[in-house]
Amino acid sequence: MRLWRKFGSGLVAGLLIGGIFVAGYMIGVQRGRATPTDAQSGYSLLWTVRDLLDRSFIGEIPAAQAQVYGAVHGLVAAYNDPYTVFVEPASREVERDDLRGHFGGIGAYMARNEAGDLVITVMRDRPAARAGLQDGDILLEVDGQPIPSDMAVSEIVALVRGEVGTSVVLAVRRAPQSEPLSVTVVRERIETPSVEWRVLDPENHIGYTRISIFSERSGNELSTGLAELASQGVDKLVLDLRGNGGGLVDAAVAVTSQFVKEGVVLREIKRGGQERFYPVKSTQSPAREWKIALLVDAGTASASEIVSGALRDQGRATLIGEKTYGKGSVQEVHELPDGSSLHVTVARWLTPDRHQIDKTGLEPDIAVGITAEDREAGRDPQLAQAQAWLSDTH
Repeated sequence: MRLWRKFGSGLVAGLLIGGIFVAGYMIGVQRGRATPTDAQSGYSLLWTVRDLLDRSFIGEIPAAQAQVYGAVHGLVAAYNDPYTVFVEPASREVERDDLRGHFGGIGAYMARNEAGDLVITVMRDRPAARAGLQDGDILLEVDGQPIPSDMAVSEIVALVRGEVGTSVVLAVRRAPQSEPLSVTVVRERIETPSVEWRVLDPENHIGYTRISIFSERSGNELSTGLAELASQGVDKLVLDLRGNGGGLVDAAVAVTSQFVKEGVVLREIKRGGQERFYPVKSTQSPAREWKIALLVDAGTASASEIVSGALRDQGRATLIGEKTYGKGSVQEVHELPDGSSLHVTVARWLTPDRHQIDKTGLEPDIAVGITAEDREAGRDPQLAQAQAWLSDTH
């Protein structure tokens, strides 16, 4: 999981409408540049090994680009930091789309079955469905390019996406037919809302909102949701950040600012001890006086922990559920010329009251677990506890 901040966090879930997980917040987008030190003599060993492999290896020699990416992955891994990573172009494009909250796509989900096939699930009234794709279709080719079993989902997602108004041709296998079908789909703007809301308990004026990722649109989406809930009489809220791996720090600040009037959202400590803090933004919100039960679990990470820590330190929320992930580092994102990116850990962050999060996480105020049996039975004891706590708070 990566914590990112944008100058000025999962998990790619196999979505053709959007890769759903980015953890953390973007610290910056910078252009990577080669420097003279790249040619240091110490790297001669790398070229010696490459020459030996090219001359002697009995199997298929990987393409030059694959060799370069392999070498870069190895170099970055040597720094032994799970969040300092090299991201190849296809995966990076999916990340950008996730954080923007929209892209040119076909409106379908994709997941591998036990056999490794890529199974398509279409969204109603979206381009894929209108073009004739059906749930259960197996994706075989994208614009004539075969989809091998070992191709990363992010690479396939990147192939299917493109500019709005352009076409993509998909070859699919559909049971019980034996011959592949060719389906042409015109890409449209696909939006991936990050916030959902509803009235949970009208009698006790309790609302519910869930934020799945902190994208560029999250602050505005939440503002719309809170206003709608307020118009329906809500004055208490369950804020669900379970499974939210993060996103943009600007979005985390915007979300926090809708629940607190003033103060600090987070503190950032850079190399050498340099400290920076992010203040609450001035904004109009009906929820600044609401009672808040904040649901967290082991998937609550990075930007989600920023919001959770800030709201608890400010006395604005009670955390209910399970211990959070513990991701409190900051990555700087260097965009490289070929569309790939290098994410480098450059800072740690603390809650407003200077509580350390990295590798420790946040302990809930009210610990409530959830079992596989609960999920199979459709039970949510964490949500039930949050509702009960709000009902007893007047």
